[in-house]
Amino acid sequence: MSVAHLQCCREELELAGIVLVSGKMYHPTITESIDTSKRLTREERIEIVLISGERSNRVIAADFNARHPTRPPISHATVSKLLAKFRETGSVLDLPKCGRMKTVTNEETSVAVLASFSKSPQRSTRRMSLESGISRTSLRRILATHKWHPYKLQLLQHLNDDDPDRRTEFAEWAKQKLEQDPQFTQKILFSDEANFYVNGEVNKQNHRYWSDTNPHWIDPSKTVGTKKVMVWCGIWGTKIVGPFFINGNLKATGYLKLLHDDVFPSLCTEAGTFQFFQQDGAPPHYGCQVRAFLDEQFPEKWIGRRGPVERPPRSPDLTP
Repeated sequence: MSVAHLQCCREELELAGIVLVSGKMYHPTITESIDTSKRLTREERIEIVLISGERSNRVIAADFNARHPTRPPISHATVSKLLAKFRETGSVLDLPKCGRMKTVTNEETSVAVLASFSKSPQRSTRRMSLESGISRTSLRRILATHKWHPYKLQLLQHLNDDDPDRRTEFAEWAKQKLEQDPQFTQKILFSDEANFYVNGEVNKQNHRYWSDTNPHWIDPSKTVGTKKVMVWCGIWGTKIVGPFFINGNLKATGYLKLLHDDVFPSLCTEAGTFQFFQQDGAPPHYGCQVRAFLDEQFPEKWIGRRGPVERPPRSPDLTP
């Protein structure tokens, strides 16, 4: 058999995925990793085996690098590992990697997860994990990979017809004050009450809406009749006034007692002064006796419903 004919046979074997070493044919069926700066293709690995002969690994590496000047060069160690693998397994391919395949890399799983959240966007990752058998970590990875975000529920109140004008008037007044004194907001005692429900209602941290776009999820309803604790607190610059706990429902008489017995005595012990006292338009704040008390304590210097400075209604953004 001529050398040319032998070379032609070797090329045909290479195309069929079969390698010839020492007169024996091998077909690669198992894979194993090889340490190179760029992974060798199956054809390149077969080529290294074919040109090996009885030469040293350094000579083989130099020969291969000369044949492929455009790819990163291989070392003699790479040749040694490849030939040892071939002698042991009869294959030049990598061994399959062990371990569980990540579900996030599974396109079919990712599509199923996104479809499920699209159908039920308020479903939590914990519940989805229990139903699908996919770990919460993998679920979060899928959602993050496709840029889905857990949007919070926003609680809004309905605006009346004259509310926009009153809000505009207050904004113009506040803008003028800030132009006169950039530290004006640090001289306002912002106050408010909050209900803390025993069953966790109105806790927006427990509500998420998974989507790739902001759904502007809002809920104008409020739950009544559940057990709750009301707390009053004030913020003045970097100081905190309170908190003060309120028993039962707050009414004008109870609010006046809170201001007279708790809030203002505590202000007397604080260093410094503030210019304005702010409260929202809740019914207990609107009582005649409450407004008369504030007029006496802060003549022309308090912000509230029908006060010297009219507080725009339904403006939760006023309280920091």
